[in-house]
Amino acid sequence: MSDFARGIGKDFVKRLNEEYEKCGWWHAISSDPELFIAIRKEYLDVYLKGNRLLELRLKKGQLVGETHYKYLLLPNVPKHDIQIDNGMVVLPDASALFCTEVSNVRSLKRAADPYAGGEKDGVHKIVMSNPNVIDVEVALSIEGNGEDASAAKRIDFVALSPAADGAQLVFFEAKLFSNKGVLRAEGDDEPQVVKQIEDYRNLLVEHAADLERSYRVVCGNLSALKGVQERYAKQADLMRDIAAGRTPLHVNEAVRLVVFDFDEDQRDGKIWTPHRKKLDSLLGKRLLLRGNPKEFTRGISTPE
Repeated sequence: MSDFARGIGKDFVKRLNEEYEKCGWWHAISSDPELFIAIRKEYLDVYLKGNRLLELRLKKGQLVGETHYKYLLLPNVPKHDIQIDNGMVVLPDASALFCTEVSNVRSLKRAADPYAGGEKDGVHKIVMSNPNVIDVEVALSIEGNGEDASAAKRIDFVALSPAADGAQLVFFEAKLFSNKGVLRAEGDDEPQVVKQIEDYRNLLVEHAADLERSYRVVCGNLSALKGVQERYAKQADLMRDIAAGRTPLHVNEAVRLVVFDFDEDQRDGKIWTPHRKKLDSLLGKRLLLRGNPKEFTRGISTPE
């Protein structure tokens, strides 16, 4: 079994804060309210609607990043025909097609929009509506290590919540209401999502010590990063206490299921009702429902 690890070092945090003070590209990214900064193992990812816009590392004191070329394509490039000369394609100057500065966040976001499906977009709205969400795309695996491990199972997001004995990490799996193959099952069969959530629970049990250790570091990172820390202002003291070991932190093994994107007719209709009752009986309070993912906070950052 591989270890789960999160967190960046003090030198990385210091370098990011120095770059933030320059009011340049990192200031534009870290201060943008629509972007989510996720701490990984000695690097960080910048997300928009499930799309990873940027991976950033510290190498020899310098901030070095990677992105996919599709996020750099300028959205307002005039369309024109590509010429063919004797069977050969005559390409225009490619540099004119791409954004050359990642400080142009507006351009990056517009380029990424077409790649955000309904579930990605909905999960992003939920995450950004809950300032206690501290990570997304949480990859846990039995074999192999890293975010791209083939055996990795990815839980959609994790929130930091108060607990009787300190604080807890609560994990959430999100599904579109229209995902019938996962949420519905005929007869006495269990919906597929119930098995998925049980698998996640088992992984949380196996990785509990690593998760708690890693997210202590993450809490310290997020509360120390200028720009990013603004998102967590209301729980900054708690996060600093967790990072310093003054507040106990533990994993809540009860993974929640978030279902969204439906209207009143669908919610109350005779087709969905028996499936909802089945999920209710199997998950109880761990089942969270809301038609509109925007401002979906119940059971995440506000009481159930």
